[in-house]
Amino acid sequence: MRTLLFLAITITHLGTLRGQTLLDYLQADDVDSGLYDDPRKLPRNSCTRPCGRESRICYFRFTLEPYVSVGRACDNCSTNANDCNKKGCVVADGIERGILTINRRMPGPSIQVCAGDLIVVDVKNSMPGRSTTIHWHGMKMRDYKFMDGVPMVTQCPIVESTIFRYTFAADDPGLHFYHSHDGLQKVDGIVGGIMIRVPRADDANNNLYDFDLPSHIIVVQDWQHLVADAQLPGLRNDSTDQRPQTYLINGRGQYLTRNGMRLTTTPFSEFTVTQGNRYVFRIIAGTCFECQYVLTIENHDMVIIAADAGSIKPYRVDSITMSPGERYSFVVNCNRTVNSYWMQVRTVGYCNSTGAYQLAVLRYRGAGKTPTSPAPTYSVTASNRPGITMSPVNSVCNEESRVREGPCISDLRSAYNAPPVIRRAQSVKRIYWAFGFYVFEDDELYNTSDYKVFLVSPETDNAVGSTINGIVNVPAPSPLLSQYGEIPQDVLCPENGYDPNTWNVIHRECVHVMPVPAYEVIEIVIVDTLEFYRSALSHSIHLHGYDMYILEMGILQQGVPFNQSFPRLKQYLDSNNRPRIPVDVVTKDTFPLTAGGYVVTRIYSDNPGFWFFHCHFAYHLDTGMSGILQVGEVDTFPPPPAGFPRCGDF
Repeated sequence: MRTLLFLAITITHLGTLRGQTLLDYLQADDVDSGLYDDPRKLPRNSCTRPCGRESRICYFRFTLEPYVSVGRACDNCSTNANDCNKKGCVVADGIERGILTINRRMPGPSIQVCAGDLIVVDVKNSMPGRSTTIHWHGMKMRDYKFMDGVPMVTQCPIVESTIFRYTFAADDPGLHFYHSHDGLQKVDGIVGGIMIRVPRADDANNNLYDFDLPSHIIVVQDWQHLVADAQLPGLRNDSTDQRPQTYLINGRGQYLTRNGMRLTTTPFSEFTVTQGNRYVFRIIAGTCFECQYVLTIENHDMVIIAADAGSIKPYRVDSITMSPGERYSFVVNCNRTVNSYWMQVRTVGYCNSTGAYQLAVLRYRGAGKTPTSPAPTYSVTASNRPGITMSPVNSVCNEESRVREGPCISDLRSAYNAPPVIRRAQSVKRIYWAFGFYVFEDDELYNTSDYKVFLVSPETDNAVGSTINGIVNVPAPSPLLSQYGEIPQDVLCPENGYDPNTWNVIHRECVHVMPVPAYEVIEIVIVDTLEFYRSALSHSIHLHGYDMYILEMGILQQGVPFNQSFPRLKQYLDSNNRPRIPVDVVTKDTFPLTAGGYVVTRIYSDNPGFWFFHCHFAYHLDTGMSGILQVGEVDTFPPPPAGFPRCGDF
């Protein structure tokens, strides 16, 4: 680790290593194209490789710029599928619109490396009039806190025409992804996958599959035909929905109506397999809107072997429900008749009225490109048989729901045992994150010189503040991690917070820092202040810097106000009636919060720093549904690297 840290510092400041330029370590943009599936044909310096014990330097150059889907680079893509594969062609769903891309690709270049490698990414901002950052979602950044990519928390935004070098070790094996953490850029296309593999012998589930191919990583995006900024704070009369019109699978698909009419003719993404083999597929919810989606594969079930980045004990399911930011790895046994089979993602629950869905193709070698079965529609899905669903929408997470619908995340079991301190700690510091909304009166927004952050709800037409513990989080004027001493203390929220029973009826805008001690067990209880459930939206919760042990999931008492159901939850948590924590309790860094529900989690606070937590629905995040977990004392944090960018008020 010390050697990697030295290399990281050297590369960050000098750009060279042992007299060689970083260009010697430059990685290809297309490692997920299928060209890198055969390890016998890999370039000498490829970081996408069967993993051994040696480490490599993996250098990437990202150029972020405005671009267009099905533009000139695509030529006659709509009528000639070969044109869709031309360099620079971004297909999307066949509808032309302005987008944002990395290296004129959407999703961006796939980063696939081995544990212990050093990742170096030069991010050039070529987006006129925009700043940006890149967050490495799921990476803990233990020794690289300044690389987490959160504007005004860990770094200054990257301004137009400048380059920021991210340098960090691939210390966290598993499936991650990267995305812009500035504004709504992720919605418009700034997203891509990361896979950090280990030597196969070190994989807890290595006996369950034959192949783990670079081309079998699936990035799902939810998609609209408006640019994202058009929906903030929200439209009232035209295109008001902050929900997807369709989905993209690895940046491709068609614009499909609910009943299956094809409004465009662009190609679907295709995943190739050989009959008789078992393949690992890895799916990333690079989605941004308030909808969950469900994945099904025609005539094939799935054996889940990892949740987010963590290996789990195998769990067979027929479908997987996912929220923005989640990841799952699963094995597909390709033992069916040689054919092509439909894969489908479709929106569910709160968003089923949109009818949004997308298709892809699982093609056995020797089969035609198009499945012989009728294409699924929104109502006639790729898997019509009743079966087991992973993480059903707004589940109550009890024994009855497990039998009727399928398991909640808290029902999964890790492939590894949790540290004893997580399970045995009796007297723990407990904190609460209550996700909710404050409904503004018009006078509060428009008859004042105090310009409050708000979002217009398309369902209710209310103007709301998106809150955690009644607070709309606003950015600090300078990064907390690198310039904390220069931040005026009056912009920070009061440490003692507010009465938890009134979290759904108060409102304050401030920099929402929540201090906790380092090197202790912290129990984080996450609740939704909505007083109804099942038909309502489910927030997607993400914490930077940590995996969270998922102890319990459930719903608050229904039919009673939050200021009554919440004290009852606290009383339960203080009681001796709680279930014993399993030795193999599962971890996640991102998970759904059932509408009107709660999730009980724990962390061991051994990663000091400022760590962002938030709802992963982009419009909730951009209007304040976030906070910063301060782990440890500021004076114990490391200083920023020499020459680290500075910013602030003038």
